[in-house]
Amino acid sequence: MTFLILFLLFTVVPALELWMLIEIGQRVGGLETTLYVVAIGVLGAWLGTRAGLAVLRELFASLREQAAPADKLVEGALVIVGSVLLVTPGVLTDVTGILLFIPPFRRWLAPKVKRAALAWAMKRGVKVGTAVPGPRAQERHQAEKKVFTHPQA
Repeated sequence: MTFLILFLLFTVVPALELWMLIEIGQRVGGLETTLYVVAIGVLGAWLGTRAGLAVLRELFASLREQAAPADKLVEGALVIVGSVLLVTPGVLTDVTGILLFIPPFRRWLAPKVKRAALAWAMKRGVKVGTAVPGPRAQERHQAEKKVFTHPQA
């Protein structure tokens, strides 16, 4: 399954992107197509900075409210992926990258990505969840209760 996904991502998608750019270049013109690719790349870099800072502000706001930051972290990762997709030449990657910059779509997708990442990690034996006290936690807790008094006091 991993081979198939990698094959699709690194062989089939770039071949489709190249074919689509050639078709666009033949219909619109080579210079216009090149300008489109460069303009979308610049837009992706600019949007990545702008949306990334917005997600960071939301993350810090949720931390101030003592809310769990997991969804905001996933949204930040989606913004980074969207930026990379927009900087990558191609029409399919541009459409996907632009979708990742639309906040309602990103908020809809973030929990699904989080669940998929959690399932992927748990399938491989990685324990994910809240911290629980270890076997020596009780001993440490009792030791912290003992108060040291200085002999000269």
